[in-house]
Amino acid sequence: MPTVDITALSESAIRYQKDMQTLVYAVMAERLGLMGISIVPGIQNKDVLTTFLRKAGIAKPYIGDGSVENSDVGKAIEAVLEVQKAYASVKDSIQNYKKTIVGPDVLLGKNKSKKHPWEKLMLSSIVKTFAEDVLFVALFHGERDTADQTPNGLFDGFHKKLDDYVVGGEIAVGEGNYNTAIGAISAPSDESDSDAANQILAFWRSSTPMLRQQKETILLMHPDLADIYDDAYFNKFRYKPNQDNFGRTILHGTGNKCKISRSNEMGDGQRMILTLPGNMELGLDTFSDQQFVQVRDIYEDPNFINFWLQADYGVRFRAYDKKMLYINDQSVGDVENLSGDYIS
Repeated sequence: MPTVDITALSESAIRYQKDMQTLVYAVMAERLGLMGISIVPGIQNKDVLTTFLRKAGIAKPYIGDGSVENSDVGKAIEAVLEVQKAYASVKDSIQNYKKTIVGPDVLLGKNKSKKHPWEKLMLSSIVKTFAEDVLFVALFHGERDTADQTPNGLFDGFHKKLDDYVVGGEIAVGEGNYNTAIGAISAPSDESDSDAANQILAFWRSSTPMLRQQKETILLMHPDLADIYDDAYFNKFRYKPNQDNFGRTILHGTGNKCKISRSNEMGDGQRMILTLPGNMELGLDTFSDQQFVQVRDIYEDPNFINFWLQADYGVRFRAYDKKMLYINDQSVGDVENLSGDYIS
């Protein structure tokens, strides 16, 4: 029998449920938007998107001797967005949520029942940290592994998807969506060294014209690499590169069509991802199907309670062909976990 009834706290979790669900989007939306990543809610297990890619070169001169050479019209490519279940289980003392009596004089009727100020803070903190774990760790670096009880094991992130495409041959030099020529990019060696700016522009220009001619492209890279570009650009022009209204660097020489998005989420290293806004997606399940945050009495010691949060997440590239995606061959480094306020 609990020393304190958890009914009130459970009711608070239900009452704040809409706020908690909105908080997930609030935590993620700005960062995802700057990276051109779309949020896709309401995914039940998986969503399959089929894209038809047309084969080039089917037109041939007619000979008239009765010989005909048939061609394939194209192929269908499936992009699967499969969400995986993730959870957070937090143990805390019920004493932090006992109602307190405020007022100097019971007889004068000045006493009031006041809920502990941590009640909503605890609920929102769990949800915010959960969302940040997804954003800062699993989004790019995740590899689904139930034996890995950290955010890294939640689901296959964007880097894993890209690595699988490279291994499978879907991303390759011959496919036009893989660059192996640019190589490593070094920081300027002196005040006249602008090689890094030239290399990054050359990477963009080496992509297919069908990608470059789009109204807007996003070039994702780690902030350290973007800083190298800024320094090299300054050496070349003696002023800082221009930025758009959201603080993204405009890649000089692209006619304002390419925005460099600094992404801590990518981790260090020099992988660059050139794509169109909306081609990268983060899928979520439907929150309304269940209570988002639950408060449970499950411990032998009745002074402790459990907060349980559960949701499904996954990512995909809507398309990986050269008109939608272009990457280089440089390695991916470690990611700095920016979730929460401390790690241990």
